[in-house]
Amino acid sequence: DAFLNLKLGSWHSPRLCTPKTNVMFLKTHKTASCTILNLLYRFGEKHNLTFALPKGYHFDYPNFFNSRSVKGFWWQNGQHYNMMSSHMRFNRPEVQSVMPADTFYISILRHPVSLAESSFNYFHFLAPAFKHSPSFEDFIANPWKYYIPYLRFNHLARNMLWFDLGFDHNAEFSLQSAQSVVAEIQQTFHFILLADYFDQSMVLLRDALCWSLDDVVTFRHNARTNAKPKCLSPAQEEQLKKWNALDWYLYQSFNKTFWEKVERFGKRRMDKEVAILQARREELQNLCLLKEGKPPKVKQSLGQGVQRCQTGYVTMMKHTLNSNLSISDKELCSRMIREEYEPVFYPSFMDEAPCQGCPQLGPYQ
Repeated sequence: DAFLNLKLGSWHSPRLCTPKTNVMFLKTHKTASCTILNLLYRFGEKHNLTFALPKGYHFDYPNFFNSRSVKGFWWQNGQHYNMMSSHMRFNRPEVQSVMPADTFYISILRHPVSLAESSFNYFHFLAPAFKHSPSFEDFIANPWKYYIPYLRFNHLARNMLWFDLGFDHNAEFSLQSAQSVVAEIQQTFHFILLADYFDQSMVLLRDALCWSLDDVVTFRHNARTNAKPKCLSPAQEEQLKKWNALDWYLYQSFNKTFWEKVERFGKRRMDKEVAILQARREELQNLCLLKEGKPPKVKQSLGQGVQRCQTGYVTMMKHTLNSNLSISDKELCSRMIREEYEPVFYPSFMDEAPCQGCPQLGPYQ
């Protein structure tokens, strides 16, 4: 405890570097991206930064991003924004027309096996391939029985990360073309986070952006509470990897570079800073949140409005603040639990923790 308190103090000390304030976050689906969004909103508000916001729902997703979808943007006046973080299908030239030249580009990936299980549960009524499958096991056994390429929203059922990054998710796997895509992503994005190693990602992100400890401390947002992720058989996992071959190659590639970054950062230093991060999160959770909070019951809305906490086969976790907070603590805690609100007619994109106890791809495997 004494060590952690000492280190917590050092993490609050001024950094010798200059904090980066121009950040583009490609918000992928089912990857803890809502949690990242929360910390970006907090940092932007703290430093009075500008955000590129969509005119309507996100940035015309699932169509490719176009600068015309940014609210109030007019390219001829040389206008730029500090932050961009809503869902989109990435389109580099159009994004670069909105963001400054020195923008730091980040995104987040998740192991395709746990991502597929989570997506099936959440997007069951949206993706036609999932909707027509009696069960996840049936879909794994014969995905082509239910999947029709290019049918709207079926990208949620196959190579979803590849799609969000702006590439053809229905393309046949080719090592040469996959290597070319990964090289293009590496040229564009300065850092790819991994949802499966979220705290390590936050440590590396904080170091890369030159931000403070509290800038990257988060509570889990939009995690499901009513069902445990299924642990699949090795054969089922292999089938999902083959079905999502492009996403699997993508994840393997950036898993490798992620752990290379950890090596350069220092494994012992990483372990210490993860412990500090977790201690600060626990401290803030004890301050801010009621324990054993239950997700509220949500009725189906009609027309305009928002539907939170429940969708498909899952129930969403919702944070509830302690009632005896001081004014300053309540302001801090309210920012920590702030969520993204979505229209009811198109489900909010829930993010959740990977399957606990299921096999995960470790360093260099």
